[in-house]
Amino acid sequence: MTISPQSTRSRCSQFSAQPGSTLKRWNKEELRRCGAIGTTKSRNLNLRGDIHPVFTNWADIDPVLAREMEQPLLLASRLLEDAGLPWVSDFLAHDIFTESYPGRNPSCRCSFGSTFSGNGREVVPQTIVRHHSASWATPEHTDEWLRTTRRQLEGQMANAITWQLDADMYHEKGWLGKTCRHPRCELPLDELDRHENIEWWDRGCEDGRWRNLTILVTTEFPARMAELRRQGKEHGEEYLLTAFMTAMNLLHELGHAVYWKDCRALTRDLREPYYGADLEMELGDSFVASIFGGWVPVPIKSFAQLREGLDFSGGIAWRQSLSWDFHRLRPKYRAHYSIPVDFAASLFSEESWREPNSDLLLDLIQPRALDSCIGDTDINLQTSIHNQHATAAVADFQCNGQGWMWNRLPGAPFRIPQYDGYLCPDLDLPVATDDVIEESRPLPPLQPAATLIPSTPNKWDNDDGSFMSGPFSPSVFREVSLEMFPQPPRGREIGTANTTADTRQEPGEKEKKKKKPQAPQTPRIVKLAKEDPHLPSPDRSEISLDELRSRLSQLLGVSFDELEEFFEASRCA
Repeated sequence: MTISPQSTRSRCSQFSAQPGSTLKRWNKEELRRCGAIGTTKSRNLNLRGDIHPVFTNWADIDPVLAREMEQPLLLASRLLEDAGLPWVSDFLAHDIFTESYPGRNPSCRCSFGSTFSGNGREVVPQTIVRHHSASWATPEHTDEWLRTTRRQLEGQMANAITWQLDADMYHEKGWLGKTCRHPRCELPLDELDRHENIEWWDRGCEDGRWRNLTILVTTEFPARMAELRRQGKEHGEEYLLTAFMTAMNLLHELGHAVYWKDCRALTRDLREPYYGADLEMELGDSFVASIFGGWVPVPIKSFAQLREGLDFSGGIAWRQSLSWDFHRLRPKYRAHYSIPVDFAASLFSEESWREPNSDLLLDLIQPRALDSCIGDTDINLQTSIHNQHATAAVADFQCNGQGWMWNRLPGAPFRIPQYDGYLCPDLDLPVATDDVIEESRPLPPLQPAATLIPSTPNKWDNDDGSFMSGPFSPSVFREVSLEMFPQPPRGREIGTANTTADTRQEPGEKEKKKKKPQAPQTPRIVKLAKEDPHLPSPDRSEISLDELRSRLSQLLGVSFDELEEFFEASRCA
């Protein structure tokens, strides 16, 4: 007899009492009642406008398939611009590979060590820090981050990414999409993303940072839409749901690309960081979940049932995304809520996006009926009772021949250690305590110090009784301030003589000092002291070049890219 999660639960269900430990299968009648399948209304996909530049560079695409990709590309562009930029900005508006980046700290208190990049010198981040949730983030900060992100998406990212349809990868590998960390160049699927291939291509990067990526998308998406159009079903619900899931696939792969576009991200195991409080290491799903308020669209039919070909006639559903913000355990059976066909139709309606006095994020994009469910571990049956969403609890583990294992991608561990690896479906695992994970917080920008103006008389007497004048007149010193520099470390007197210095003087030196005019002391520039019990002297402070540029960018009010262009121009001059 074949062992399945369903048979295990029915056999020993009395042993498990934790939330999320109960199986619930999809019910077709419930799906019809909630509008997830079986609708007969004609659907018209009529989005208009320009496709975002980051989605425009396609290689050798068939005109018939290109026609079917137009509406999914327009929807992906709308969702990126109206809901996805804050997530992307945490990668593009900040240098996540600097030595001072707080995301280098371990992602879990049970984690040890750091992950080194391919060159063995750089340390890649363990967690991507959420800057928009920082208490010190002002509207001015967020506006600047979003402007920088838009500029990089439309410029460097658009130039670095090549999109390509692939007819083989779904049937051979089961991939819906694949972000190659190097150009494809007709390489077979088995040779993609080999470490030596990535290193070879990285050596040719012009600036040593931005790598060229090829993002593969399975041809199954537009081919199925073309077939439905040929059958006269381009206004039916399956065509609509296929177009919707095509757009989700594009956004998913872009979520991977914004991290892997940097050559410094390369590691031997090609591991990605966690984003913010995410408990699963999957940047593509994390990006899509950020757009839809913590939910990821998936087909109701399992991908094992779809290996012969993509078919979304069975409907699509929201899968719950797990976050440390809400969850301290991993449910054995993950909550799923059906997506009404009307919801997908509204996203492809130009009229819905132009609705006056409408909050696109709250009224159109995110499923507001599920707001109260995002922190739950069990499914919320009230949504089904009110005919809003059909519900299911789907097994998040499988048998691999040696025992039951939690579902996860290779090399992508679950953030809470006890919920990764093997499990016994009939026994409860200990719930994580609040101190297991401490999310890294973004560092606030440098604050300007108070203005320091020397409290000296307006005039000084020379030895002969006259007043000092010229380029070192008192008016010059009154204009000197330290607004662009941090406060000096407390407990140390600036300018104090070293008590251990050699105080011996040559003969006659004392008489020379008596005759020297007593000019005022110009305020000294104080360098930043690190948070270290052994404070450096005021004359020396260790700081990396990247950190110096980052701080200068903040203090001068220009972007990091503009600052780098300035440095390059200075170097060439």
